[in-house]
Amino acid sequence: MKILLYVRQAFALIKEDKQFSFIYIAGTAVAIASAMVVALVLHIRMGNIYPEVNRDRTIYVGSNFTRSDGEYIGYSGYSPQAVEEMFSKLECAEVVSAGVNNEYIYNFTACKEVGKQEVPVCIKFVDPNFFRLYEFKFLEGKPYNEENLKNADRCIVITDALAKKLQAGSGLVEQTILLNYLPYRVVGVVKEVSPLLQETSADIYMPYTVQDQWAGLQGDKVSYAGSLEVRVLLKKGYTREMLMDELEPYRAKYLSMLKSTTGEDWNWYIQVRPHWRKVLNYFGEEVNDASMTDLLANLSIPALFMLLLLLLPAINLSGMVSNQMEARVAEMGIRKAFGAKKRVLLNEVIQENLVLTLCGGIVGYLLSWLFITAVRNSAVFLLLFNREEDPVENVSLQLDMFFTPTLFLIAFVCCAVLNLMAALIPAWKSLKKPIVESLNQKK
Repeated sequence: MKILLYVRQAFALIKEDKQFSFIYIAGTAVAIASAMVVALVLHIRMGNIYPEVNRDRTIYVGSNFTRSDGEYIGYSGYSPQAVEEMFSKLECAEVVSAGVNNEYIYNFTACKEVGKQEVPVCIKFVDPNFFRLYEFKFLEGKPYNEENLKNADRCIVITDALAKKLQAGSGLVEQTILLNYLPYRVVGVVKEVSPLLQETSADIYMPYTVQDQWAGLQGDKVSYAGSLEVRVLLKKGYTREMLMDELEPYRAKYLSMLKSTTGEDWNWYIQVRPHWRKVLNYFGEEVNDASMTDLLANLSIPALFMLLLLLLPAINLSGMVSNQMEARVAEMGIRKAFGAKKRVLLNEVIQENLVLTLCGGIVGYLLSWLFITAVRNSAVFLLLFNREEDPVENVSLQLDMFFTPTLFLIAFVCCAVLNLMAALIPAWKSLKKPIVESLNQKK
């Protein structure tokens, strides 16, 4: 097996020149760690991670009504009436969920009983379909239902992390906890979601109809305007463009009705964003312009940044490989004299260095994990996830944030690119020397 031969040769090289091998592996580790931090941040924001395991099929639908003179009416979402009449029968939708588009409400505290320790909590106001669109793991109980939503029942789903803070133990289902000293019935307990997943992270989830402050979910004249953001999980095989085509007749029909009832002209802009567009928009394009070309263009910026992080160390490593190749010129000359072809020798050198690069890559991958773990609570890191101003005390991390087949492939490609940039040119220059010159070269 040639691969095993190259591996043995590489480890023999490590033993022979330990200083070179240590510096090479350390330099590679730093380069890979820097590039992988960028990749990990991008993965956490865009990859399929619990409970957002269907990000690639999730569409966020917003709304913007303005009068003919351009005056904005103050709503950036939909009313419950619009959700029922527009989204309930979409052919391309597997699940439709609506929730108040304010990401978090902070002015709540929770306690198990009066007099017990109060815990500040973040709340999301969502409908029952929220727990179908996102695949939460229920440790106890189940989600509230449509009847609870309709009746504005004070029933909630909490996280296991909050249960521990409240020192409530297990068996919380059907018990009550106090939110701002008002009783709420616990119907389910879910596994905690990392605060880095802004769309789903909260301590408590409750029906958006519960709080009086959200009673005005519907506009006055414009009955489809409201405070609800709609999230659509597309059926497999359907696209965002198909969803836009399905929504267009509803838009045209409602605008016609609105003009006839109010006597005014209105503009209605429906925002249809895939998940990547919501978190990645470096060029400020129109929200509804989310083609594959746009995705690749937006990904090009972090890709170029990663390439730069690999290129600069590669230049230094290339100088090291060049010096190391000078020490092996005589060896290469002897092998060429016995008929070894340049291509074979070049492949050997590259693959020997690839083994060293992979060793450095493994160390670098682990260093990137440790770095993110160390800085996860810092304001700079939270800024990357739009959480720098949120009351996040401790950022929990999940295993699927760090290891997926995609990330493994990215790490391997980074190693291969770094190896080629560092080893190819000096190896090629060394092997171009005539056999006689190589044989006369001192080791």
